[in-house]
Amino acid sequence: MPEPPARRKQPWSNRSQKGIIKGKPLNPCAAIEQRYYNALHVLIARMLADTELELRKLFKTEHAEEYFAQDASISSQARILTNALIKKYTDLFASLSRPMAEEFARESNKSSDIAVKSSIRHLSDELTLSTKTITSGPLNDILTATVAENVGLIKSIPAQYLGGVQGAVMRSITTGNGMQDLVPYLQKHKGITLRRARFIAQDQTKKAMTALSFERMKRVGITSAIWRHTSGSRHPRKTHIDMDGKQFNISEGLYDSAVKKNVKPGELPGCACRAQPILQFNED
Repeated sequence: MPEPPARRKQPWSNRSQKGIIKGKPLNPCAAIEQRYYNALHVLIARMLADTELELRKLFKTEHAEEYFAQDASISSQARILTNALIKKYTDLFASLSRPMAEEFARESNKSSDIAVKSSIRHLSDELTLSTKTITSGPLNDILTATVAENVGLIKSIPAQYLGGVQGAVMRSITTGNGMQDLVPYLQKHKGITLRRARFIAQDQTKKAMTALSFERMKRVGITSAIWRHTSGSRHPRKTHIDMDGKQFNISEGLYDSAVKKNVKPGELPGCACRAQPILQFNED
């Protein structure tokens, strides 16, 4: 483990309270989040459009609805169609999930490297990090885990959406309402699916920034940070509002009574809190 950085003899220019030097808060990169969402949006839009087109073809017969409840062939055709859509888009998302996740991890790693170096420069010109982005040891483990988690999330999108569509199609045949029921269902779940994609991009960008940055901080002996609550959420966590301004060990986080465990900024779903790195030293 690296030794804590030595104290400088001259006054610190950014000292805000006795014995503590504060760096800049670590902010996730909005551009990475947007690129991730855009990539998901392209795939989802293709799946949504194709699904609606194929369902309209299935129900295009003028008098088909009269036979929905009685004609087993309609149900069979619907099941064959929806199974084909599930396979097509499960395969497509699966084939693209790893390169998308790896690109996201690479960009997150570079962003973390830049953010930590910037914060360290703000703390002290005596602390330095290698100009080369480090990807060995624990950092590499974090990147591997980030890729695996995002591969799973990307692959879950068509399974969740099309599984629901298949059930809705079969119900619409049973009731005899066909597209009359399906159009509002498809519209509603289009919004749900795109919002979930947005959430995945936001949440994973924050999680990756926290995990990668904390590991980099440990490498130069920075072990503490201040919790910074970020307002703007429609339903902010009261426990996180109360944590604002509190100091914590970056290996441990702070205890959140709502979930009954220690957490770190950005760790819980939807958490937009930030960490502000700090150095502590004893005054003579």
